[in-house]
Amino acid sequence: MFMRDEVWEGIKRHIHPMGGFEHAVLIDARPGYAKFSIVIPKEAINIYGIAHGGFLFTLCDMAAGMATYAYETENTTQQASISFLKGLPLETGKLYVECRCAHKGRSTVVNRVEITTESGALAVVGTFTMFLLKPVE
Repeated sequence: MFMRDEVWEGIKRHIHPMGGFEHAVLIDARPGYAKFSIVIPKEAINIYGIAHGGFLFTLCDMAAGMATYAYETENTTQQASISFLKGLPLETGKLYVECRCAHKGRSTVVNRVEITTESGALAVVGTFTMFLLKPVE
């Protein structure tokens, strides 16, 4: 599928340039879908020796924003829920963050986001409702 350059650049701008997020590698993005990988940075480890929930939440939010932006629509998170299923220590290695649209309406998009390990273990599941703002110009 062809995607305008400015839309592709907008999707890539969802990767935050701080706190280790800048090491995310975009694998795929298209309307209603986004996938990227990232190795857990040491800065994301909490006092219990596992990836901080806020770090994992942000990864999911980034993916939901990318998948929605690919509809060529600016958006913002309206509501989100997340379940942490497995602790992820620094040694976990590469994570995969994958978002799929569950529903697209006129003013919102509901996305399901999963974080899995290299071995395929499901670690995080989230639901993100994105409010559609305006078309990308």
